[in-house]
Amino acid sequence: MRIGICASADKAQLIADAGADYIELSVRDMLVPEEGESTWATKRAEMLAMPLPVEAFNLFLPGDLKIVGDNADWERAARYVPVAFSRAAQVGASVIVFGSGGSRRVPEGYAREDATNNIADFLLLCASASAETGVALAIEPLNRAESNIINSVGEGAGYVTACNMPGVRLLADSYHMEKDNEPVSEATKHGALLVHAHTADTGRFAPATGTYDHAAFFTALRAGGYDGRVSIESTWRDLASEAAPAIAHLRRAAG
Repeated sequence: MRIGICASADKAQLIADAGADYIELSVRDMLVPEEGESTWATKRAEMLAMPLPVEAFNLFLPGDLKIVGDNADWERAARYVPVAFSRAAQVGASVIVFGSGGSRRVPEGYAREDATNNIADFLLLCASASAETGVALAIEPLNRAESNIINSVGEGAGYVTACNMPGVRLLADSYHMEKDNEPVSEATKHGALLVHAHTADTGRFAPATGTYDHAAFFTALRAGGYDGRVSIESTWRDLASEAAPAIAHLRRAAG
């Protein structure tokens, strides 16, 4: 498996020196679909010059861009999504992670069925952008403290299956699974739909600093047929000293 780290662009050299295979950046910070082309040209050049490849992006939607509820802004989403996918493709990324808990949160009193339909419409918008660019969307299930919809790998799999488009896939994140007591066997069960994975250690700190059983997580992923990217998405106490041990720990766990 390829091991990467979610981080800001200024940490790319440190992450490369620590032995990561790639860096996972933020759509909101680096692609910024609503910025002009001249600003983007500068950022694109910076990303292409990084000492390791940019293979994935997270933090897809800004919190004020709602896709669920009466305040959903479909005109803005229709402008935002294609630019994000196009720019991700221009720097060689393969996947955009759709967590965006604030954007997809279901407002109080809003019908669950309508919320599900809203998300389905958004996924079709992303599927179209994926078909144009070859960049996949990875639906990220979030724990119940961070989102009130798509809270398990199984629920995320339901959206992928219902969408039934090759560019809309699934992500398994060990932190969210652990926090909501979701068994790692769910990653095996839905492994055929996975296109990306995230991990951390106890309390969402760096791998190798806690007691999380990463070997079991990797075993579950492989049992489901997944052998792709796994990004460390954690709170770093000291990235400079923790990055290399975290990567080494995951490589051992992955076997």
